[in-house]
Amino acid sequence: MANGLGLIGAGLETKKQAFEGLASAARQEALNQATQEQINAQMKAAEYSQAATLTGAGAGVGAYTGAQIGSVGGPVGAAIGAIAGFLFSKII
Repeated sequence: MANGLGLIGAGLETKKQAFEGLASAARQEALNQATQEQINAQMKAAEYSQAATLTGAGAGVGAYTGAQIGSVGGPVGAAIGAIAGFLFSKII
């Protein structure tokens, strides 16, 4: 007999265990939510990093290629390459 009260004591003990279970589930859900928010932030940071890398690479390739073929060199080629790199980063 829980707490010496027979059926009432057993009911109170069951109620206590149920609340403990709900509190545990709420803590786990909060932990899961915090973890998911961290994952989302890391994914966003990786996306920005990829976009910056591909934009820079595109600018370099555009400037170099434009200078080699003589049609669109320097800043114009870099701008075209940067735009292409940025767009490519959004596709993948």
